[in-house]
Amino acid sequence: MTTMDPQWALLAGALVFIITPGIALFYGGRERATSMVNMMMLSAGAIAVTTLVWTLWGWSLAFAGKDMVGGIVGDPLSGLLFRDSMVADHGVFTSMDANSGLAGGIPAAFRLACAVVAVALITGALAGRVRYAIWLIFVAVWVTLVFAPLAHMVCGGGLLSPNGAISQALGIQVHDFAGGSLLHIAAAVSAFAIVMIIGGHAHFPLGRLVLHIKNVAHVGTGAGLVSAKTNSRNAKSRLSRALWADVAKAQDNSDAESVVSPVATVAEVAESSSAQTSVENDAVRQPHNVPFVMLGIFLIWFGWLGLMIGSSAGVPGVAGYAWISSTITASASMLAWGVTERLRSGCFSAVGAASGVMAGLSASAAAADVIAPLWALVLGILVGVITSLVTHSRTFMRYDGALHVMSVNGVAALIGVLAVGFFADGSGLLAVGDWHQLVAQLCLIGITVLYSGAVTAVVAFALEKLFGWRISEDKERNGVDLADQGERAYDFSTIAQSHEGAVVALTDDDSSKTQMAVLTSVDITMDDSAPDSAPEFEESDTTGADTAEDEECDVENNHAEADNDDSDDEKSDNGDSDIKEESAVAADKKVAGEDEAKQAKKKSHKSRNNATN
Repeated sequence: MTTMDPQWALLAGALVFIITPGIALFYGGRERATSMVNMMMLSAGAIAVTTLVWTLWGWSLAFAGKDMVGGIVGDPLSGLLFRDSMVADHGVFTSMDANSGLAGGIPAAFRLACAVVAVALITGALAGRVRYAIWLIFVAVWVTLVFAPLAHMVCGGGLLSPNGAISQALGIQVHDFAGGSLLHIAAAVSAFAIVMIIGGHAHFPLGRLVLHIKNVAHVGTGAGLVSAKTNSRNAKSRLSRALWADVAKAQDNSDAESVVSPVATVAEVAESSSAQTSVENDAVRQPHNVPFVMLGIFLIWFGWLGLMIGSSAGVPGVAGYAWISSTITASASMLAWGVTERLRSGCFSAVGAASGVMAGLSASAAAADVIAPLWALVLGILVGVITSLVTHSRTFMRYDGALHVMSVNGVAALIGVLAVGFFADGSGLLAVGDWHQLVAQLCLIGITVLYSGAVTAVVAFALEKLFGWRISEDKERNGVDLADQGERAYDFSTIAQSHEGAVVALTDDDSSKTQMAVLTSVDITMDDSAPDSAPEFEESDTTGADTAEDEECDVENNHAEADNDDSDDEKSDNGDSDIKEESAVAADKKVAGEDEAKQAKKKSHKSRNNATN
């Protein structure tokens, strides 16, 4: 960035900053609704802490200082508070030096934006379960001990730079155009290391995650899903206790779990339970807000163009070509992911498209300026297919790296770094038959993975022992937003209802705890002005039975009108004694209601006759 126009350099840095809120939306939309605020705050904290660390010593360690410790890190005091990058002109500070086209202040700002992106990428693996204060401490340590040294080694004049020891020994330069190793591989490996230290999610949250409950057929009694015409407060409290009881039971019986889709009907749940089907632990998380995911990836893509421009160092034509090349790769990756997803699951999902774009952008970071358009297209196809398959198989490996950070960032960027060794014009193995560039790229990958993984593991382990990373299991289950931020992204103050077989959100007014249930053919009515009114849950073709408490509520609230109980005679006959008993009770109630109606009719007729006489 020494010959670029200052205005364009600053604009490029501003565009790169847009990537961070895009990451927050991309990750937050894919997370639980009760973790959305926390995801935004993790990215906001990354901006604040990284800026301060970068100002104090990060810039010096990475780019401004002289080599120290064998080309691994720079002098931390040489650029303290940007003193090497700012000059005072008649009492006004400026980053522009009259003797150079672009002084250090502008590159420092651009590199700061890149550092923030690297930190923000890690947040996807920590969603919903880490303490915010510990995250802020980790950011300061990670930027100091991991990002800054790697930045110095790769592009700050250190070990892997063009004049570094490894490049000199190989006789060829290690190439990483826009931080494929520095931003994506380092962040993904660090995320993996943290998860291995602190563990994955403590539970599989109901609502968007598949239900991992063996022999689940009833919420509350173990016999069938909710089927009740009941008082709203009683319904919510019973359902809350029952749902979390079944979640706890599922954790105790995690072996041979059967998977129940969160959009499964009651009949499908019962069939899965009766068959006791053992399915692989496919815990692919369902996003709570797909539009946020799409908006996030659009912001990331837009900001990525600024990263391409800023990384070109003002070389004529490079910025434009890198812009086009990265767009080709991202587009091809999106379509390849979609085709792979279609063949595997029969659909083209918006989240899959967003993941494909993310993978393509990650792959293009290292190679956008040196591969021909044809190879950019091939790279996008390879990345889209491979990362889609890796993402799908992640659950079978029982790796809980939330939101596919390891695949769409780490694996994709690794393929992109290797693509330089294979496809680079003038030095790639497939392009010109030279293997030296491939060896150099393998060295870059090896050093990045080993260094970032080892240092991050030590830091994460130390923080775990000293302070503890995680919030409590109860707070994690109920949502980190309220536990850590004291806020929530959405106001679940009423019962939300969707179509048949949809997820219904219930909120406990006392604890502000949102629960999720799977209902079918539900007709919900709620009068906000009358909170004590009783919403009706009318369900047809249910395989479950009303609980004893539900029956009591029915007896108390029924006014013996025959037309109000027209669904009670539609109970399925599955041989269950409870169902038969309920059917008998319902029939008796109906007969009693009909008898009362007949008696009332006779009395009315008799009264009219007496009046006539």
